[in-house]
Amino acid sequence: MERSFQDLIAYIEQKTAFKCQSYKTKPLKRRIMVRMRALGLSDFSQYHTYLENNETEFSKLVDVLTINLSYFFRNPETFEYLQSSIFPQLKKGRVLTFWSAGCARGEEPYSLAIVAAETGVLDSVTIYGTDIDMSVLRKAEAAIYPQSVLQYVPKAIVNKYFESTDNGFRVKQELRSHVHFINVNLFETPSFGPCDLIVCRNVFIYLDRQAQSLVLHNFYDKLKPGGYLMIGKVELLLGIPEAKLFEIVHRTEHIYKKIEAPQH
Repeated sequence: MERSFQDLIAYIEQKTAFKCQSYKTKPLKRRIMVRMRALGLSDFSQYHTYLENNETEFSKLVDVLTINLSYFFRNPETFEYLQSSIFPQLKKGRVLTFWSAGCARGEEPYSLAIVAAETGVLDSVTIYGTDIDMSVLRKAEAAIYPQSVLQYVPKAIVNKYFESTDNGFRVKQELRSHVHFINVNLFETPSFGPCDLIVCRNVFIYLDRQAQSLVLHNFYDKLKPGGYLMIGKVELLLGIPEAKLFEIVHRTEHIYKKIEAPQH
């Protein structure tokens, strides 16, 4: 009997940390088919067999599944709002913790570090970037980027926080010392402490409703009272029961604030 798509994703889950069952079927199929087309394979059973005989393919597949495409200050207006309106609220002299969930190659957590530096809170901030893909986390730790991912960064900021290398531009040590990368998926609770800000952009749109609820509940538990959550500009929390645990701070930029759970 020909192996099914469900057999394939069960095998992928067994061999990797990627929770296929929590993602919407259509986008999941499209992303797996990217690798199938690259290999000239026409059906999921063929790809299943290929994976069994070529374990190096898993790293390429995970890279496709985790959508590792980003750049510094993606949606610049969002970071401008963080700098002008959110970060000043955090300038209370206390220790601050930020979490960039699904950080890919590190552009987002380093962007947060730059905003923290420009706002004068960097010395109080520890930023954690998490992802399930170890290969991109190694690149994030190296902190060397091509000029193409700096397209939204003003030249003055590039000169201030990056140093030119033979391979591109490297984030300076003063920022790197505040950013730490951890291999963890969104359905687990990371080991670091409560957060003042969690950024998780362009992930919810790929999750099914049950997974959205689980992740949002985890974020709520991980945030300090009054902590902020920022999601992607094409994402909404509508229809997720846990959304009632957050109030909208900025509708356009999709920034929310943790509130106390309603009393029953």
